Amino acid sequence: MVTLRLLGNLRTPSGESVLEWELKEPMPLRQLLDTHQDEIPEVMAMLAETECMLTVGIRIASHTTIVRDGDTIKVTPHNSALHAADFPTWHGGTT
Repeated sequence: MVTLRLLGNLRTPSGESVLEWELKEPMPLRQLLDTHQDEIPEVMAMLAETECMLTVGIRIASHTTIVRDGDTIKVTPHNSALHAADFPTWHGGTT
């Protein structure tokens, strides 16, 4: 089983922020998301625009990251107008 956690204000169309999917064998993250795209349309739209960060476990993930049974995937949205990650003033950046 793989757990997908939608962070921030991301939700599924039914209002869920945590989904669990059966995984029979390891597969690339993109393939897993494509398999379940009808459950996470907002996430799929954000991926197309590179408006979110994906992690598998504690590591930043890419589309080719292999997902295994027991993994937790987190989807973190980012909005350049609201999130400090895009304006890193705390380590010398400018706004």
